[in-house]
Amino acid sequence: MKRLAPWILFGALLPASAAAQTQPATVSSYGPSISLRQAMHLIDGARAYAESKSLTVSIVVLDAAGYLVAANRMDGALFVTPEIARGKAYAAIATGGAPGDELAGRFSQMVWSNTASLGYGAPLLPAEGALPVFINGVLAGVVGASGAPSDEDVNAIKAGIASISATTRQR
Repeated sequence: MKRLAPWILFGALLPASAAAQTQPATVSSYGPSISLRQAMHLIDGARAYAESKSLTVSIVVLDAAGYLVAANRMDGALFVTPEIARGKAYAAIATGGAPGDELAGRFSQMVWSNTASLGYGAPLLPAEGALPVFINGVLAGVVGASGAPSDEDVNAIKAGIASISATTRQR
């Protein structure tokens, strides 16, 4: 019986792994999340905008469940800007895709020293510089940026979102 135990265990695992391979890539109930390819194109579009304005930013793309899809820190951007961008994006997706400027107003009285403990591995930073990404009218993720003045962070994000034919609002 001792010799059969590993094979029985292996056989019990086979159906689970086969089922896992047939599951769709959707990670949330919002719909299909932004893909890595889309996120990389979005980042390229945001970087192109920033470079055209001689700005250095970090851009972070999270999927609809709040998981990191892609991140980029431009040469010369401060070392902390990816974490700030992720915090902005995380706050946006944690509130259902609310834009950062809306969150900044909503949480203006928040005690900032407590925000680091609110996020799962990332601080929640309800601040301007994060926008939702809607693909075909479905929330597919969020983008956060940091390193430039907040309005330019937002402009870079908008350029990136437009580059993948997505929008910042549900249609």
